Amino acid sequence: MKSCVIGIDFGKTNMRFAVAEDKPELKYYIKRPYTRGTPEVMNQQIFDGIDAALKESGYDPRSVLGIGIDVPAVVNRETGAILWGPDWSFLEGASLTKPLEARYGVPVVADVDTVMATWGECWAGAGTACKRFAVLTWGTGLGAGVVIDGEAQEYPNNLFPEFGHSRVSDDERPCKCGARGCVDTMVCGGGIAEYGREAVAAGKETVLRDLCGNDPSRVTSPMVFEAAEAGDAIAHAILERVAVLIGRLCGNIVLTMQPEKIVIVGGLTERCGWVLDTINRTMTENCWLLFKGLTTCEVVASGLGDTAGVLGAIYKVRRMIGKK
Repeated sequence: MKSCVIGIDFGKTNMRFAVAEDKPELKYYIKRPYTRGTPEVMNQQIFDGIDAALKESGYDPRSVLGIGIDVPAVVNRETGAILWGPDWSFLEGASLTKPLEARYGVPVVADVDTVMATWGECWAGAGTACKRFAVLTWGTGLGAGVVIDGEAQEYPNNLFPEFGHSRVSDDERPCKCGARGCVDTMVCGGGIAEYGREAVAAGKETVLRDLCGNDPSRVTSPMVFEAAEAGDAIAHAILERVAVLIGRLCGNIVLTMQPEKIVIVGGLTERCGWVLDTINRTMTENCWLLFKGLTTCEVVASGLGDTAGVLGAIYKVRRMIGKK
């Protein structure tokens, strides 16, 4: 009976379940929608996903060595309790790990999604080629991770690196964290969509008007990418601005830690390859360590797609039980 580890990754509307053995190769992977609710409702959905994953992948429940779970929230690493998350107040104070430990009788570890994605890159992504790099998770938010000497950095008080709430412009947009002007709120899905809504509402000539049916409230970030790919000047300018802001942030990261690479993880990375070119150019132009040739760094897209989180959750459990 082959042993396995289960990884669970919570997104905004979907849970991802994965099973792996002793290598960073997923033997099973699926994405399931979930409904937000009480801790009991959430636990049952997790139980159902795990049970289905084991049944469909052919692993005996007795073969499970551990379970890792990541969420878009600050987690108490000892108790598995949700401490704070802008979209996770409905589970604040509830433990994600204890119900799983009680049901499956194995070690369970929980952490914020950015830390888990960084461990995923360590195990299966950029970490296979370099030992000092940074991670940006780019989607509905802009999370961060730092790897030094092959180890993802985890800080006291259940904290972690947070580049996304840096300021790289004079923009005063309110951020979900409670501050104003964070790069997170300007470059992620919601911010990109908001720029598009403003353009349509201002009467600008843009493909976005047709895509949203002339209703600014219906503009989404995928529409902005679609319009840009179709050659729309307004959408292109929006993404150019986003790329510049991320590039400035990357320049600051290089000044801070001199990484070999900055890896961008997330669905937005897969759209418009030229955006990465703009990010790299802006990073170099705004970082004297780079334009003077004192160090090198490249911003690259992750090769793990949307599996970085579950891979990291699996790896962190394996580390906990002494099976690196």
